[in-house]
Amino acid sequence: MSRGQQGRTSVTLPPKQRARSAADKQQRRAQILATALAMWDDHSFASFAMAEVAARSGLAKGTLYLYFQTKEELLLALLEGLLVGWFDALDAGLAEAGPWDVERVASLLCAVLDERHALTRLLPLAATIFEHNIPLESARAYKELLLDRSARSAAGLERCLPFLAPGEGLWLLLQLYALIVGLGQMADPAPMARQLLDEERLSPLRVAFGPAFRRCITTLLYGMQAGK
Repeated sequence: MSRGQQGRTSVTLPPKQRARSAADKQQRRAQILATALAMWDDHSFASFAMAEVAARSGLAKGTLYLYFQTKEELLLALLEGLLVGWFDALDAGLAEAGPWDVERVASLLCAVLDERHALTRLLPLAATIFEHNIPLESARAYKELLLDRSARSAAGLERCLPFLAPGEGLWLLLQLYALIVGLGQMADPAPMARQLLDEERLSPLRVAFGPAFRRCITTLLYGMQAGK
């Protein structure tokens, strides 16, 4: 799926339909998140509005707030779902038969991320915005999710790259997180900055996320291997 096509279609519920059972509520929550994902591809954090989510989901605004109290909470839930999908894809890839080397791991890391443009735009907001505007229990749940899934994927990385010492797989994933946050912000500038970077003189400052990420992660992996 191309980045332009990702998440373009949202699922609409009949207006004012009540979700009564636990299954109905879970389905509605999933549909709200699907609508949010469809919207996020065309919105910034500032322009993303709960009223639009409610309207496109076929819900009264008050009903939406029964599921998510703020847009930060909604977008964090969306981010968590995208992260689970990313970790699932990474773990499935690492479980494939070898041989494994730096280039193959780098290609896998790039491939599972390239399919998730929304993730690269959302992740930088987690520390800068979301965690400043959500309850402590929501922040804890997010951190616990990161730790649990990172530990599993770290074991897979250490299995595929024997030069990684115990614990270095998790360290590597933390560097990936930092790269995604930093490069994600640079590759998705504000409209005014984007206009400036289109000027020939300033164009060397433009960052294309995919190529930059691949170069950084490949260099990092080769550096770790050479240090052994």
